[in-house]
Amino acid sequence: MDNLGYMFGYMMERATTMLGYCMLAAIFEKTIEAERKKVRAAVGHEPTQENWQDYYALKQEQKNRQNAHQREVDKGKLRRLVMGELDAAAEAG
Repeated sequence: MDNLGYMFGYMMERATTMLGYCMLAAIFEKTIEAERKKVRAAVGHEPTQENWQDYYALKQEQKNRQNAHQREVDKGKLRRLVMGELDAAAEAG
């Protein structure tokens, strides 16, 4: 009886893992298909490997630019905190 319980538990674990992978694959497929439609509409034809490389390089560049901007904003806030400007503004507000 223990062997049957072990086998059932093992098979349920495997089935759950497979279901998780299938769900993850479906999410990736939908995301990639949406990206493919956007790129296809922009370039006017089925994207080539070079188009995909350029697309993702530009997306990474945009992300880095946004991160750099956020770092500058945070740096300014920290500068004001260290110099005491935020404390004075908080007390006055």
